[in-house]
Amino acid sequence: METFIFYARYRFVIWRSLAKGGGKSWLFCVWAFLWSRKLIEILNVPALKNPLPIGFIGRKRGIDFDKTTLETWKKTVPESGYYIREQAKEIIIEDRVKLFFGGLDDQKNINKFNSAELAFYAIDQAEETERSDVGVIEASIRLTYDGITPPYKSLYTANPAECYLKEDFVNHKRAGAIFVKALPTDNPYLPDGYIARLEKSFKYDPVLLQAYRDGNWDVTMSSYQVIPSKHLEELQNWPHHPEASRFCVVCDPATGGDECVIYVFEHHVIREMKILHTDDTMVIVGEMVLLSNKYGSQVYGVDVVGVGKGVYDRLVELTKKPRSHLRESPNDFSFNTPVDEIKVVEISSARQASNPERWSNLRAEMWWYAREQIVGHMVAYPEDEELRRQLSAVRYKPVSSDGKIKLELKIDTKARIGRSPDRADAFIYGLWTMRQVKSARAALYRRPRKSSYNTDKGYDALNYSG
Repeated sequence: METFIFYARYRFVIWRSLAKGGGKSWLFCVWAFLWSRKLIEILNVPALKNPLPIGFIGRKRGIDFDKTTLETWKKTVPESGYYIREQAKEIIIEDRVKLFFGGLDDQKNINKFNSAELAFYAIDQAEETERSDVGVIEASIRLTYDGITPPYKSLYTANPAECYLKEDFVNHKRAGAIFVKALPTDNPYLPDGYIARLEKSFKYDPVLLQAYRDGNWDVTMSSYQVIPSKHLEELQNWPHHPEASRFCVVCDPATGGDECVIYVFEHHVIREMKILHTDDTMVIVGEMVLLSNKYGSQVYGVDVVGVGKGVYDRLVELTKKPRSHLRESPNDFSFNTPVDEIKVVEISSARQASNPERWSNLRAEMWWYAREQIVGHMVAYPEDEELRRQLSAVRYKPVSSDGKIKLELKIDTKARIGRSPDRADAFIYGLWTMRQVKSARAALYRRPRKSSYNTDKGYDALNYSG
């Protein structure tokens, strides 16, 4: 423990433990408190009227930190060593230094980081976060006090998950970082029979049992994932040369604070991505039309659930030859309809699949089609790390002896990874829309003036436009 807390060689540490009872939050609080006291000693900080800010501790969501980690802090750290300013979200230690605390979803915290000079940060349940979430904190790790620059440190506690932490720590791709595995067998304070109860609880889910009991980060690439991350990584070694002059613009509209994702696809390559935070249908349509004009695309794909119906209807009004649902029901739609009869592809995930005996609904069919394209190396490597994470997060299960596939509900994926898989869904819609326009005539499209595939992988990287 002493080496872990005080050894200055390591700046980044990830501590992996069990979901419940493994000691992550306890270690998190003890580390933050003891390292704060060590910094007081290193910097020789006296008692101050305005204590010196030295660090941040938090989670993805502030409400989760307050209800869990902060309560663990109160139970673990001696009351004589600190006091809390609830309104200011500060923990004062010995009237010398202070820690900011809360959520990475709190704009007030973000504003503090923009002007703060800190020596460390610690993120609990870090598998909930994206790399970009901690970027603003990382920029604030620059504290020098009275001419002394202390060792800078960062701590992440996490459970096994497909995320940037696995790449950085478990796969050892981050310099100056170490991965410390903690198992329930390492915790002498667990109640008797804890492991036996754990094994009983996950008896019917051996994948999660291996992750939580054995600390196995690799089992998340299991047969229960629609798109295992290992297949995504394989795409890096496969050059992808899109068929010329085939574009579409797709959108997964969102409400309730989720991302509204718009992609421009050229065949199976993402040419541009735009992230909106609005449910205004006219704004969404306007952005899609701008991208369509930029790339010469005359084909759109839209998820019509919820606010997406308004987006779809407006796009239909703007196109000359929309697909008419007065002539055929959605379940009778021909998957080989030529593009000059399709301007806007309506995507309704809950509708019946083309083969109901194989897939439970259209969403399962679309995701399985994407899986087959990825496994077959027919898709360009997605450069966006968060997109890859979401693609490998969705699970499925066979629901009958003949192998019929059913996907988990989107709300279940959201609960497990801490966000809605909107980027992944939009990506799936793009592949599906390109499938629908397979017979498109090249003359319908106008290639943008600048379109090159001269990267070392044979295709363009993502271009973030918003």
